[in-house]
Amino acid sequence: MGDAVTVTGPTERLPREDDATVELSRVRADKPERYRSGFWREFSGSLAVGLAVLALIVVGLQISGWVRGVPGPGVGVMVVHLVLAVIALLVQRFADIKRGPESTLAVLLVCVVTGIVIWFLWWA
Repeated sequence: MGDAVTVTGPTERLPREDDATVELSRVRADKPERYRSGFWREFSGSLAVGLAVLALIVVGLQISGWVRGVPGPGVGVMVVHLVLAVIALLVQRFADIKRGPESTLAVLLVCVVTGIVIWFLWWA
């Protein structure tokens, strides 16, 4: 029972007298500019997601119509919903990546696409 215990790990290398401590210079790191997406970009994102959900609902209604033997919304309406929802999502992705006038134009385009869907496929 008189055996010595060998300790390994972080305590194995204790500071020695010949280890020089080097003090690093303190450089004040400028805080990066906080990026805010803004109300309009978030609003257009919700419109794009809303169009995608609406397109899925229309697809579900069309499939339900086929299964039950009723007309449903129609294949054309379904395809237009899907195409415009994909366009809105892609344009919104572009708006999320870019900044400045390009992003603003993309946000406006998402709003226009949403307006087209609502006006021509639901109200008219």
